[in-house]
Amino acid sequence: MLPLFGFVLVVNFAAMPAEEYPGDASAVRLEAISLINSGQWALPPDIVALAGARGQYFYQNAKGAWYPKYGILNTLIYVPPLWFQKVVSGKLTFESDNTFCLNLFNLVLSGISATYLVLLARRYTKSMAVVWAFVIASFYSTFWWNYLRAQTFETYVTLFMLAFYYHFVSAWNCERPTQRNRQLLIAAIYLGFLCLCKMVYVILLPAVIVFFALSKRPRFRSEPVTTERDKLASQLLFFWLPLSIFVCILLAANWYKFGSPLDTGYLQWERETQPFTANLVPALRGFIFSKQWSIFLHFPVLLFALIGWPIFFKKYKSEAMLVAGLGTVLLLANSAFTNWKGEACYGPRYLLPVLPLLSLPFLQAAGWMSALPSKIMKGLIYAMVVSSLTYSFLLQVGVNSLPFLFWYDLYALPENRTSSPAFDYLRSHHFGTINIDFIRYAAGRPSRFHCDYVARLEPSEFVSLEGLKVETRCNYYWFPSPVEPMQ
Repeated sequence: MLPLFGFVLVVNFAAMPAEEYPGDASAVRLEAISLINSGQWALPPDIVALAGARGQYFYQNAKGAWYPKYGILNTLIYVPPLWFQKVVSGKLTFESDNTFCLNLFNLVLSGISATYLVLLARRYTKSMAVVWAFVIASFYSTFWWNYLRAQTFETYVTLFMLAFYYHFVSAWNCERPTQRNRQLLIAAIYLGFLCLCKMVYVILLPAVIVFFALSKRPRFRSEPVTTERDKLASQLLFFWLPLSIFVCILLAANWYKFGSPLDTGYLQWERETQPFTANLVPALRGFIFSKQWSIFLHFPVLLFALIGWPIFFKKYKSEAMLVAGLGTVLLLANSAFTNWKGEACYGPRYLLPVLPLLSLPFLQAAGWMSALPSKIMKGLIYAMVVSSLTYSFLLQVGVNSLPFLFWYDLYALPENRTSSPAFDYLRSHHFGTINIDFIRYAAGRPSRFHCDYVARLEPSEFVSLEGLKVETRCNYYWFPSPVEPMQ
């Protein structure tokens, strides 16, 4: 485990971003700074006025106080790194550049995520080569890499999901009652963390209840005989009671900040007055087929994991039911959002936390591939998997090499968004492909970007593009040079 852990730390340290991720997480970091400097949760109105429309990032309650509309843990989790920033630099203001400190914090989160991913992989395969392949492919051949770099919620929410699942299934398969209760408690804490980050994760609680009701825990010979009442008492004390405390904290925080326990803070923005829709088809279609939001295009490990799902379900039925239940609940819940895309972002970020779990059968697929009797067939399948993951890796390099939301900068240039050929190019190509095309164009090399985008811009739009090209820098902390020398 240590070599793989070290590998992840070295790669992620070398690829740290040069910029701080904008948007939602910036809002909670402002609250964290206010909490550190003044002990106040509420933010000054003049700071809020610079952060978009009313309700976009901050909620104004009936008393006139402004708070980020996001879960309370999102603020608290940034207090330690920002406090460290204040200790080291001697100052911490709303305008401070905290990029390096936040990068180091992300490095810690990435290392812990890698540890849990390794622990999970080793539950389902004994081959360390397969574990290495799974972890590296999941981290660096998917859009997860972008969020391991970005200083935003998905970095730690995905970690909490991995940790919850690991400790829950460890408790489910644990022989000793004391250890089982300890694992249940840790699982409850991580699930509670998820709820305190985003209220939508409360929807996982019914899924867990159904799992407890329908699944039978394996029985070990040396395990003490316990009654159903004892088992239920253990679950209530070590799992449901801690979760109830977290839910109470969530409701109390909503009441304090927004004026009502059930107010999520998301309904004040004009664009979010109707956050849900009964028509799930556009989102489901987009999550499967869209160039910008497909879970298979952005997490190709999941595509190959489909091969291993029948084996995974046969060997680990209860765990497969849990993973499928968590994935289905989150897929349907997020498909019901009117803003199911999660814009502005890269890929289907709302589903990222569950995609590594849904991809665990990749380990069974790898075992199936290695056991194929035909060397020709085995070679062809290996070549397909490796080439696909390598291509996806190159897409991620393209995305990571430019500013986080560079696609949206290009998106804003065409003035006519209904019939612009340049706009059509952006909609019909993957984020990473467009970034790679732009890098080649900026380096003076032949590129589709020139033919499909630049040549179709109006003169005024072309001037804006040239300005953007001059301002654009590589998004790597250690060499944020202009894009032109990137050859």
